[in-house]
Amino acid sequence: MRNDTKSPKLLKKHPKAFQVEWKDGHSSWYPYTYLRQMCPCAECAIIRHKGSDVHSLFSPQGDGDITLIEVSDDIQPLDIQLVGRYALQFSWNDGHDTGIYPFEVLRETCPCPECAPPNVEQEERAP
Repeated sequence: MRNDTKSPKLLKKHPKAFQVEWKDGHSSWYPYTYLRQMCPCAECAIIRHKGSDVHSLFSPQGDGDITLIEVSDDIQPLDIQLVGRYALQFSWNDGHDTGIYPFEVLRETCPCPECAPPNVEQEERAP
């Protein structure tokens, strides 16, 4: 059975952000700089974790330091493709296109104040 909190009902590209409306009614807005810094590919994960092997059983957990991924303010997706029924793949104007963003991960990393973990200031969560 599919978890509706992690299933999108609307995907929409905007000038500065990507919007996902989820089947449970929540709406997430992902600034493109944030999405690019959160790229889930192995290359970006290694950069965010300062060179640590991210494939090991004992590899660091979490997103790492997203500020280590240098992104220009004018970052834009040139193309956005569905990957099966579970993810999106962005082709960015900086030439990067290897990250696959599962809907489950997008929902877990929603940058809105409502989705921030307890006791975490918005400034720490938002891009």
